[in-house]
Formats: sequence, C-alpha cells, structure tokens
Amino acid sequence: MSRYKHYIFDLYGTLVDIRTDETGRRLWQLAALYYAGHGARYAAAELRRAYLRLCAAEQKKDPDPYYEFDLRQVFRALYEEKGVFPDQRLIADTAWFFRLTSTKKLRLYPWVLPVFARIRRGGADIYLLSNAQACFTVPELRALGLDGAFDGVVLSSDTGVRKPDPAIMGRLLKTWDLDPADCLMTGNDRYADVAVARSCGVDCLYIQTETSGPFDPAFLADRELTDGNFSRLPELLGL
Repeated sequence: MSRYKHYIFDLYGTLVDIRTDETGRRLWQLAALYYAGHGARYAAAELRRAYLRLCAAEQKKDPDPYYEFDLRQVFRALYEEKGVFPDQRLIADTAWFFRLTSTKKLRLYPWVLPVFARIRRGGADIYLLSNAQACFTVPELRALGLDGAFDGVVLSSDTGVRKPDPAIMGRLLKTWDLDPADCLMTGNDRYADVAVARSCGVDCLYIQTETSGPFDPAFLADRELTDGNFSRLPELLGL
C-alpha cells in the first residue's frame, strides 16, 4: 500500500521537459501565414504586436496577480479583428499550430510511467494540477501518452487562477473530495508548488529539474530531491 491515497503532480518541468520560444521570427512568420490561410491577413510583426496587446488586455481584466486568462480568447480575437469569426475547432487548431511552432523540446521524463504504475499498484490515484493553458496542454497530454493517466485534471486557464493561489488547489480538493492529509503534491517550483501545497495543508515533494528556480530556504518542502538521483523517487513518494 502507498503511504498516500492521492498523488498530485505538476506538469511542466516536473513530469514533462519542455522548452518553448515565442520570440523567434519564424514563429510569427508561420503564424501569420496560418491566419492568412483562414482569411485573417497579418504581417508577421503586426500579428506579434496584436497578440501581445490582446494578452495584456486580457490580463488587465482582473487585478489579482494570480489571475489566469484563457489564451483561446486571444486566438479568437486575432481572427475577429480581421473580420473572421472562427468556430471552436479553428481556435483549437490555431492554438495547437502556435504551440507546435514555438516548441523546441517536449519529452516525458523517463521515470514518470514506471512511477505512475507503482502508484496504481499501491492502490492510490493520480491528479494533475498545473499552471497551464488547456489549448496547449490537452493535445500535449495526448501526444505524450498521458491522456487517461489522471483521475482528475485542474489547469489554471480553466479555473482563472494559478498556483500558488490556494484557490486552484482548493478546486481540486473540493471537486474530488480529497482529504489534504491523504495527499502528496509533487512539483519542481518552490514558489508555485511548495507554496500552494503548504497553504492547503498538503505534504509536498520538491523535485529539482532543469527549469527549477534558485534555492529559497523560505520554501522548503517536506521532502526534496535535488541531486538528480531519481531512483530515490519511490521512497520519497512513500511507495
């Protein structure tokens, strides 16, 4: 039996190694061609300016520093500003094209599937709690073979708030009626993952990966893996 009944994982930098770049000229050239192919003509630089302007406008809709808007609204507005009114399928396809074009690296860490199998054998369930855009994350989960791997998924773009705000963890706990004492949160970000777990009375395992931030003694987790020895994960997870 596993020590915990419910295992909650962050996604990017924890389960998935990812690098993206939204500053490259080629991204905006190809995105402009994609929009033009659907009737919305932009020059590459014009499209980038409009995207950044619309993102800033969405962020200003709520003064909460942890407010998270849904990027699908931006991709929709970029069409509408050129007189095109897209359906949900085109918005989803546009977001996925944008993500693929801006992605430099995307892979599942090799320990993930074996550890998930051990969690299942121990009788526990698995949840995803991520600061992420659903229009990017849902297809990426399918591409990485993680669709169906979780008993529940909570993404910041769907909840309107991101970690470390305790409201996003609260949504997960309430939706699936989880007792915080039975949960372990695992993540690679001290300011988001450790902080949100601590604020909700959930134990936390911090994993240091390539995209983790600097050490901060104010955000120590209950358990830590900082030496890259992932063979220790089952023990640290209480499996």
